[in-house]
Amino acid sequence: MDKAQDSRSFKFRPIRGSLLFIAGIVLAICGMVGLHVENQEPIRIINITLELGAMFLGYILYVCCIMDKQWRGPNLSYFLLLIVVDMLGLYTDMIAWLVDGRADLREVNLWVNTVYYCTTPMLAYIFWRYVITFLNVEKERSHKYDVAFRLGVLVAIAIRILNVQFGYYFTVNEDGVYSREAFFPLSYIYSVVVVILTLILVVIARKRFKRHQIICIFIYSAAPVIAGVVSAFTYGLSPFGYVAMMTFLLMYCILNVDQGKEKSVAESELHMARIIQENMLPRVFPPFPNRHDFDIYASMTPAKEVGGDFYDFYLIDDDHIALVIADVSGKGIPAALYMMVSKSLVKSQTLVLGKKGSTARILGNLNDQFCENNDLNMFVTVWLGILTLSTGELVYSNAGHEYPIFKRGDKPFSVVKGKNSPPIGCIEGVRYKEERITLSPGDVIFLYTDGVAEATNRDQVLFGMDRVLETLNDPEKKDRDVTQIDSDMMHAIDQFVKGAPQFDDITMLSFKYNGGEAVKTEDAAHKYDEITVHADVKALSDVQKFVEERLEAASCPMKPMMQISVAVEEIFVNIAHYAYKDKEEGGDATIRVRVEDKTAEIVFVDSGVAFDPLAAETPDVTLSGEEREIGGLGIFMTQKTMDDVKYEYKDGKNILKLKKKF
Repeated sequence: MDKAQDSRSFKFRPIRGSLLFIAGIVLAICGMVGLHVENQEPIRIINITLELGAMFLGYILYVCCIMDKQWRGPNLSYFLLLIVVDMLGLYTDMIAWLVDGRADLREVNLWVNTVYYCTTPMLAYIFWRYVITFLNVEKERSHKYDVAFRLGVLVAIAIRILNVQFGYYFTVNEDGVYSREAFFPLSYIYSVVVVILTLILVVIARKRFKRHQIICIFIYSAAPVIAGVVSAFTYGLSPFGYVAMMTFLLMYCILNVDQGKEKSVAESELHMARIIQENMLPRVFPPFPNRHDFDIYASMTPAKEVGGDFYDFYLIDDDHIALVIADVSGKGIPAALYMMVSKSLVKSQTLVLGKKGSTARILGNLNDQFCENNDLNMFVTVWLGILTLSTGELVYSNAGHEYPIFKRGDKPFSVVKGKNSPPIGCIEGVRYKEERITLSPGDVIFLYTDGVAEATNRDQVLFGMDRVLETLNDPEKKDRDVTQIDSDMMHAIDQFVKGAPQFDDITMLSFKYNGGEAVKTEDAAHKYDEITVHADVKALSDVQKFVEERLEAASCPMKPMMQISVAVEEIFVNIAHYAYKDKEEGGDATIRVRVEDKTAEIVFVDSGVAFDPLAAETPDVTLSGEEREIGGLGIFMTQKTMDDVKYEYKDGKNILKLKKKF
């Protein structure tokens, strides 16, 4: 039997246990009311009160455990069994105190004490099982001990039952009075040995466990053992059952704090994963402010903290743009990791082969890569299109993805069904098919993942393709831009599901073709892409992403790209810190990028205090850090790594231009 099977070898039934608790408490109260016991000395009253209180505490703890949705599995089952067995011990010990001294109830006294003393080795063995499941000890390492302890608990119980006949542990005389015999302390040998050996196992394997786990195990075992020793060598106060129940309460509290910390760490890591994933997708819209031949907008709403869907778009060159939407099988972290790998591979293949317009070849190469080491049998559906902006010719391939929706001229949005091939990563050697279509100015493409049509309300009704088309073809919103198309679809889905849980990622990409003539101006070849952001270091990541996307689209090698990225960071951070230092509200910075003939030109424009960074004295790099004055090194390094750096102050604006050939 493997570990997974072993972990399911025991399952406690919560409802039955709950009924046992209720019945035990009711019978205990009835017993106290119904039995008239003489000589109600204080020690007896104290013991009964403690045990009844512990029973109520045990029931509350039991209910908390079975209602705790974060705690499941065999570890919970053994913990519940610990509580129930201790409950049985409390109940029988309380009855024993109630009937002690009653000649007519001598047999009851004898047997309830026998059951009470049987619970001690049972608790020790269950504690052993709880520890090895709590610490996830391999069965191979614990099996021989488990067999010995299992035989030991059977022998211990048998000896206690035989005590009824032979009386070597305790006796109940004809007057119904309980008394201990000489060998009574030996009745705790098994329990003490099991607990000690359990602790030894923890110490031996301590390198595999966290410090707080080891501390918990020692706390859990120390208190009941001490209480058991007190009970073994004294007759009067019997604190074992009460102390054991208090220990279980401590165990539960510590475990919940521990789980809360782990959950907090996990949520923090998931949040970071989501930020990383979001930063991998284009998020700045419009992405190409100076391009008027098309409009584009996209969004992704993951079902979990992270998702498996992704979209992407990028200029292969000045006349070709790639559009991608994809859906990775599965959900959560595995799908998110697979998504990031998939997105990178799709983009790298497209930038290499995209100019030839062969989407089928791109997907074929991707499929071969994904099939090589796909031990997890994951796959990804992909819709990939490459549009020639000057002519409107669109070449696209569909690898198991949803059919695209087109709006052609004055016609309504409609699903265009075509050739569909298997998803990427399913079958090696697949030859993917291509479709070709020529777009006219004003045509719109709506791409989406299955989470759009399969959004489900609380009645388990799907949003469906009919509602998707109905939303797109709303007669009151004929002249929507791509941003409004996306927001209207998301609003329609939200209104339909009405707060029902989201089971799949919802990803959409809207693209409108305005026509090649829209950019044919006299200086079209000299146009920059630009982005305007608030001059704050928080916007640095958006600026670097904006610049790097243009460099990647132009196949800029890694080394010059890193040099440009460092220079962009240096210049933008200086603007953020110093350009608007006299203005509390700050100001904006515009970054323009143009890449032509293997030359990248980046221009920084701000309306801050006039400052020429090139006029600063060149720092003496031969001096040590202590001797050299602070500042000036960043712009010095920028001048060294760039091919040309120029500054001018014009119309109240600082303008700094960088050039780098690659």
